[in-house]
Amino acid sequence: MNRPTAYKCMFALLCSIAMVSNIQAKTLDVKQESQFNERVKKIQANRNNEKVLSELLPIVHCSFKPSKYEQILIAQLRDTQTSTERFRLVSEKVGELLVNKVIECMPTTTVEVETPLTLCQGQALSSKVELVSVMRSGDALLDTFIKHFPDAGVSKFLVQRDENTAEAQFKYMKISPELASGNQVVITEPMIATGGSLEMVLSILKEKGVKEENIIVASVCVAPEGLVRLSQKFPKIKVVMTSLDERLNERKYIVPGLGDFGDRFFGTAEHQVAKLETR
Repeated sequence: MNRPTAYKCMFALLCSIAMVSNIQAKTLDVKQESQFNERVKKIQANRNNEKVLSELLPIVHCSFKPSKYEQILIAQLRDTQTSTERFRLVSEKVGELLVNKVIECMPTTTVEVETPLTLCQGQALSSKVELVSVMRSGDALLDTFIKHFPDAGVSKFLVQRDENTAEAQFKYMKISPELASGNQVVITEPMIATGGSLEMVLSILKEKGVKEENIIVASVCVAPEGLVRLSQKFPKIKVVMTSLDERLNERKYIVPGLGDFGDRFFGTAEHQVAKLETR
């Protein structure tokens, strides 16, 4: 076989290998998408079955059923008639309840304290806490968490969603020097829709040296799709939440949801702006 013919045969072989690899990759993508959709459907069909949900979503470390008080609060957050002032007040109350759920996920140590009457044993957190806010909506919960963890370092990430593609776009970050020191890291992210923004933040945190098992995500309203995505990519994180909603619509918005949390908290929702413009 002469050299030109050998080159042609080699080229043909490489093209065949590339084609087979491409087909295998597409087959794998289709299989993974099928498994993803099947898991989401199981969650949607068992939204009231705590046991099944716990098996399908082991990253969730709180009850899937909100308490009566949480149901009252989340109804007010969902209501389009809720004013900005009221939305902020209710958000703070929801945040307080989330703090309690977050602390339930943290390791503690036994300490001895002296009361006015005697010595007794109590509990204290085993390590310091680092806070991470996914701007802008994450800032809505941040002040509440800072009240409970006043010594915490605060890191900020700005990841914006492209409304046309629903894909996350990284914009900015400012990281605490103690972020990867082995402390518990709490991420405030009120809404988990597709999970794209959180996936980006979590990937960066891991790149910076934060251990996956030290991360706790505090969220108000979540969609099954987002939780499945996170559980597949980051199986060691912990998630606490107020409400597991039904699904995402065709625009990747949470249903029933409560709109854009950041816009409603900061008074920049379209219906609120329209009211101001007519005054």
